[in-house]
Amino acid sequence: MTCILIVEDDPDLAEFMAITIRTAGHDSHIAHDGAEALLALRQFSHSLLVIDIMLPDIVGLSLCERIRRDSDPQIAQLPILIASACPEAEARPLALAAGADDFLPKPFSPYQLALRIHALLAQAARQRVAC
Repeated sequence: MTCILIVEDDPDLAEFMAITIRTAGHDSHIAHDGAEALLALRQFSHSLLVIDIMLPDIVGLSLCERIRRDSDPQIAQLPILIASACPEAEARPLALAAGADDFLPKPFSPYQLALRIHALLAQAARQRVAC
């Protein structure tokens, strides 16, 4: 079973995302800040990350860049979906430049979140087969 790390400081939204992810057939962990996320990446195996841009201890884009530079290729190559209430026209290019694989503007529906996660996991599986 795939496990998705949710990095979101709003507890209600994090729980909404976790429920959506479970309903889509995946397991999840929640980290409420960047430090907690980095610790979870070392403690558990994840298949994908959903990261908010506005975190209390680090900007989600910086967290994304840090993950991409990680010395562990299993972590550095994880698919990353940035979810943010920041204006999409400004935030999407920044997210992609930071190493994110996709951007999801808030607010979003459970269907939109599940669809993006499914697409990123399918893309990652195709890349593993191609190597």
